[in-house]
Amino acid sequence: MPAVLPRLRTPALLLAAVVAAGACGESGGNAERFCGEVAANADALTNPQLVYSDDIEPLLELYRDIGDLAPLAVEEDWNQLVSAYETASTVVVGDQASEQEALAAIYSSEESAALVDRWLRENCAVDIGPVATIVSQSPVTAPPPSAPPSTPATTAP
Repeated sequence: MPAVLPRLRTPALLLAAVVAAGACGESGGNAERFCGEVAANADALTNPQLVYSDDIEPLLELYRDIGDLAPLAVEEDWNQLVSAYETASTVVVGDQASEQEALAAIYSSEESAALVDRWLRENCAVDIGPVATIVSQSPVTAPPPSAPPSTPATTAP
């Protein structure tokens, strides 16, 4: 006879059961492992020693492997970085079209790089160092609104 599951009587219990079941799945990454791997590999990620073209693929694999652990909150931005690095790895030196494609990919990933850096600092206490960007990626704050100029009251003659 199959096992009989107890009947869930409240929506809160149902929600808890769904969350617990979802936590066992592989989707959504693993923030603790992601943070740990970034911290453990920070130097390799941010200061790679690329001497030969054969050095590129292991770096890309490191980024991909760590990306497999990325939580949903940072996964898309991390994958944007991986994609940009993959494009840059295909550059044919001296081929302007190839070089421009790589530059465009790197420039388009600046915001993602800044967001990943911010997420790592806020959620992992991992500082991967300054993220160099062409365009400032700091949140822009507007100055507080100023009061309209007051006009002196006029009296009728």
